[in-house]
Amino acid sequence: MSDSLVICVCDYWQRCHFHNRPNREAGDSCPPASKSLRRLCIQVDAINGNYYLREFLEQKQLAESLRRQHGVQLVWLSLEPPEKDTVDYRFADILAHTLWEHIEVEHLMSWLSTLGGGFSALGEQFERCAETAGKISLQQLKIGLRLGDPFLQARCKLYFSISLIQRGQLRTAKHLIREQYAFASRNAEKDVRLVRMCLGIWQRLSYEYEQRRMRKRH
Repeated sequence: MSDSLVICVCDYWQRCHFHNRPNREAGDSCPPASKSLRRLCIQVDAINGNYYLREFLEQKQLAESLRRQHGVQLVWLSLEPPEKDTVDYRFADILAHTLWEHIEVEHLMSWLSTLGGGFSALGEQFERCAETAGKISLQQLKIGLRLGDPFLQARCKLYFSISLIQRGQLRTAKHLIREQYAFASRNAEKDVRLVRMCLGIWQRLSYEYEQRRMRKRH
């Protein structure tokens, strides 16, 4: 038996969630602990039960005192519904702002994708448009970095590689595509489209290399 005080939280549906139990992760659901353990049973509402759990887990001196002076090996927190539900208005405001920001960013990304696609198409004929498409891709990449989405960041880098190819910067584009393909291959199960994007843009790069070799021969 571990020296740590074992905590069991029994929820509304009589499911047991153990903390500090040996050979188990905190929060694992499992059958009640052995009756040979000396218990301290506390029946408390769910709101205060959260504070009780935090104190028992963080206050090592309290746990040591219960274990040594009173022989307690298991604290059994039996939760019951609170008399009055509480609303965390501060957290609700933070969540609402975060959701609103995410919606606005998604809206902005859709506009940038449409605009970038148009300039990229014109970039086949006009280098200035290809340069503008690259700048739009970099703006999208900044948004991807802010959102912390690695798949969005990879797609933006691939869009930027197209601009590099159109402007003749094939070597830089080659390294960028290879880097994103390595990432896409490791996460193929999560985003198959990213792998296909890499392969498609790589074919375009190969075509440009072939065209360059033909021009040198002539």
